[in-house]
Amino acid sequence: MKKDGRKAPAAFGPAGPTKRILYYASEAGRAEHFFASLREVPGVEALPGPERRFRYATHTLVFAVRTVPCEAFGVLHEDYFNLVLLDLRLPEGRQARGALKPEAERVSCILDKLDAEPDVELRYGFHRIVVLVSGPDSTEVDDLIASLGARGVGRVMRDTATCHLDPSCPRLPHHSTFSQSVLDQALALMQRNRGGTRALCCAGGGITGIYFELGALKCLEDCLSPGAINSFDQYYGISAGAVVTGFLANGYSVSEVMGGLASEPGGRIPPFSLSLLRAPHLNLAAFVDPVRRFLGGAATGAFQFLLGERRVALESIFLQYSDLLVAPFTTEAFGEMMEQVFTTNGARNDFKKLRRPLYIGATDQDTREHVLFGEPPFDRVPVSQAIQASISINPAFCATRIGDRYYVDGIVTRTSNFIEAMKKGSNLIFAIDPFVPFVPKRPGWSHRKGILFAADQDIRTVSFTRFETTRYWVLRRHPEVSLYSFLPANRIRKVMSVNPMDHRPYLQIWRGAYLSTLQRILKVQHRMRGDISYHGLTLETARAEEIARRLDSVVTPRFADFFVDGRVDVRPPAVPRARLRPERPARAPKGLGPAFHADAA
Repeated sequence: MKKDGRKAPAAFGPAGPTKRILYYASEAGRAEHFFASLREVPGVEALPGPERRFRYATHTLVFAVRTVPCEAFGVLHEDYFNLVLLDLRLPEGRQARGALKPEAERVSCILDKLDAEPDVELRYGFHRIVVLVSGPDSTEVDDLIASLGARGVGRVMRDTATCHLDPSCPRLPHHSTFSQSVLDQALALMQRNRGGTRALCCAGGGITGIYFELGALKCLEDCLSPGAINSFDQYYGISAGAVVTGFLANGYSVSEVMGGLASEPGGRIPPFSLSLLRAPHLNLAAFVDPVRRFLGGAATGAFQFLLGERRVALESIFLQYSDLLVAPFTTEAFGEMMEQVFTTNGARNDFKKLRRPLYIGATDQDTREHVLFGEPPFDRVPVSQAIQASISINPAFCATRIGDRYYVDGIVTRTSNFIEAMKKGSNLIFAIDPFVPFVPKRPGWSHRKGILFAADQDIRTVSFTRFETTRYWVLRRHPEVSLYSFLPANRIRKVMSVNPMDHRPYLQIWRGAYLSTLQRILKVQHRMRGDISYHGLTLETARAEEIARRLDSVVTPRFADFFVDGRVDVRPPAVPRARLRPERPARAPKGLGPAFHADAA
């Protein structure tokens, strides 16, 4: 108990968590006054060292002080901060009307720069910003507080330990009283991220999309804690992503799947090919009915023509019989292959028996609604059949019949199901979207490629625009969610856009995916390290950087080049038995309840 009667918080243990706070004040004297008052807070211990470090409750608080707005903005792109503290308080004697305006303009400049961040995933969430104000009871101060609240600032705290009328008033609380309130509010905001789950969301993109997602996940596997890729709390897959997440949720490692495609011996997955030019993939049965209908219609038309009852017009023939064209391939062989892999080696072809929750997105062909297999009542369908439905993309594949309904590719109605992950309480989400358009440098390049390439690029553009718009909207309104997206670099998009069903260039796409994913990780690593630490994960890029140098040094990569020193490892993943679990139960962000329509995603 302090001499002023205030109760000190619980004692701090020797190994409490460290929180980094960016403190901004336009004057160094104001910062010194703030830290001096912190030393008088009950239970606060100033720690030695060059940084401003304090021990309070169960935390070590490290303050980085900046007095110039541009420096405060710049440091947020270099290091991870759990909180930003903007001190606008004026010293006693300078609290006249209008004195607050220059301070407010400086802080507004910082907020404007943060708000204008072009990469929405690097935008610092305003919910983790605390602003301190003081001054007379004027409309100027009230308007400032209201404007900061409208911008989504986490807390605006008014210093009640000062009085512009009588600074020596004996009724004023001690300065450390307000400082303790600041610390308590800061800790409450910083602990909001504790809780929630982590999810992996993989989008579609054809066979080349499967290759990209495997290469990207191999890079993530080499950067994150051992077993992290196979220990997500939830998996979401659409089309190509359904295939990949189906393997992961069943306990297969990324290297095992890549080894199966590369015919690498020693793994649990036997060699397999994604080539469509094989008899089991041909939709021969579907041609019988159209041919029968065409021959019957042609015979009737010829008879009517001979009787003079009907005239022959090529236009009418084309319009009347265009629906006789059917998809040349079926997904049944893929479904059978997945069923075989999911019923051996301890895997499960049952959503209810999977090691980790898995949700597969597909589209009801008749209602045009998105269906989430793995969620009741669609959790009674075998996993392999759900994946088969999710990859049934027209015009290449025919629809998949399940019961009395017909399903086609999930990408028709969704690009990614990260909103569903948020609804189920995930606040750390990794999203991989390989289905993005190629952007040529020369005008007219796409025009000369032909109708099939143009159609493919148009569909990719629609899909990615839907993903990008939804991602921007969601992260602006829910900054408490950490979403990291991994997309193909433009140089590899060209290869993937030639033919999304081309099964041959898997090594080339794996390399492009690995390098572009590492490039993204290096750009956001200062933020990612802090965000994933809430979930007990670590990020180290040394291993991935060594593999990247190896991949860059060869003209044609081999499967062994994706491993350190070329030593292939296709063993089962080393999934940790337990991880740091959330201290609070997961809950969906406000505004993402059952009534929220995520069709735009």
